[in-house]
Amino acid sequence: MRNESPLMELRSHRFFSHFPSPQGAQLVRICKLMRIPGGTMLFEEDDKPDAIYLVLTGRVALTKRVAGGHQQTIAYAGPDDYFGELGVLDGSGRSLSAMTQGPVLLARVPQKPFIQILSKSPWHTLLRLFSHISENLRATNERFVTEVVRKEKITLIGEMANGMIHDFRNPFTSIRLAVEMMAKKHRDADTQNLCRVVMRQLTRLSGMVEEVLEFARGDTRLVRRAVPLNKLFAHLSELNTDNLQTTHTRLVIRPTPLVVPLDFDRFTRVLQNLLYNSLEAIGPTRRGRIVIAAKPVHGGCIIKVQDNGPGIPEEIQDSAFEPFVSHGKPGGTGLGLAIARSLVETHGGTISFTCTKAGTTFHIHLPCSTLARPGRIPPLAQ
Repeated sequence: MRNESPLMELRSHRFFSHFPSPQGAQLVRICKLMRIPGGTMLFEEDDKPDAIYLVLTGRVALTKRVAGGHQQTIAYAGPDDYFGELGVLDGSGRSLSAMTQGPVLLARVPQKPFIQILSKSPWHTLLRLFSHISENLRATNERFVTEVVRKEKITLIGEMANGMIHDFRNPFTSIRLAVEMMAKKHRDADTQNLCRVVMRQLTRLSGMVEEVLEFARGDTRLVRRAVPLNKLFAHLSELNTDNLQTTHTRLVIRPTPLVVPLDFDRFTRVLQNLLYNSLEAIGPTRRGRIVIAAKPVHGGCIIKVQDNGPGIPEEIQDSAFEPFVSHGKPGGTGLGLAIARSLVETHGGTISFTCTKAGTTFHIHLPCSTLARPGRIPPLAQ
């Protein structure tokens, strides 16, 4: 549908398949097309329903408040999906919140004219529509139960991470002081290099535990500033000098003039997790090559991390970004890609991947509106 005009995309949306042609044509006429930036709240839980939303392009996260006031993602609505119909039909408050995940093109079906058209539709139209609602509710309930169980697991890991931070604080401090004293006492190049290696790995360990803790809490707070991507990539390369040498993997960084509003430390962790994922996929027996590049696109930029590994197994491709999903990685937690997606989406962006025989490429899309805080929906635009 991406090569079609917005109007053609709208007419071919599966929402209209529930209705006879005359009613379908009426519904198309009352729709309002809307281009919405990432990180926009379409509606919140308990809001009064006023419309059904059809997704033409992009993705919308549907979330629910859980214990502690956190938002738990229940489902995602993508192209050819629609949401918000239950509240429109029964008149009760919204049961979920909806927020855009990157730029989206939506069609808004207003409640009142929709109900008027529906009231004049034949009984089999109502049956088809309510059959879909029933199936959707069943799937949502199953997803909610699954997510609650996962959240409990994540909370447990968060509690463990919190304990680890507390227990590690004194040993980390002692190791840092010892390494600093060693570096001052022995000025030869080999000792200085080894001290830098130890300090880098201490920083890495501390960051790994903290990112798990933040992920479990679900309350990452970004400190954004204008970051030259060349500087970010160079920092990533320096952090991984030892790993790359040990695994005989070549890291290729394409120069870029782009300056992007980011949280430097947290976005370093995004790229770090993708880099580790690539290194683990490549393995010790393959001559590895990882390429990191960025380019501007309409409305933002795309950062790519490409490797020449065997690719993500087909059986986990649909769930690769979900917590606790791992394949063929002894000792892996299955949190690396989940944390990467969480941090990218906190920046208002999206992350995806493509797999070919040549390897895997991760695509991170960051919108120009990255600095804007999530707000209410902007005025409708035709």
